[in-house]
Amino acid sequence: MLKPATVTELAKLLNFLGNEQRLNILKAITHEEKFAREISEEVGISRPLVNIYLKQFEKAGLVTGTNRVGEEPPYLKRYYKAVPFEFVLNLELISKLGDD
Repeated sequence: MLKPATVTELAKLLNFLGNEQRLNILKAITHEEKFAREISEEVGISRPLVNIYLKQFEKAGLVTGTNRVGEEPPYLKRYYKAVPFEFVLNLELISKLGDD
């Protein structure tokens, strides 16, 4: 996802990463993996919305999730951690983008 080939793909990427709530989720799991409830409490948004965003991040390859079994309910928790990435936007990149 971080290598857009067209103007449309670049616009979608910028729109996706330009969301303050999504950026706060990434920030929360940059250095330490956490499960959805922890993230929800830390960033102050609902757990269902956090789960939606985490699935989108996983699909984009920006976050990895690992299931773990615990001794207390909920017994199965999915822990998330951000995948390191770098994205550089400049005129050279834009000029090399293909047509849609």
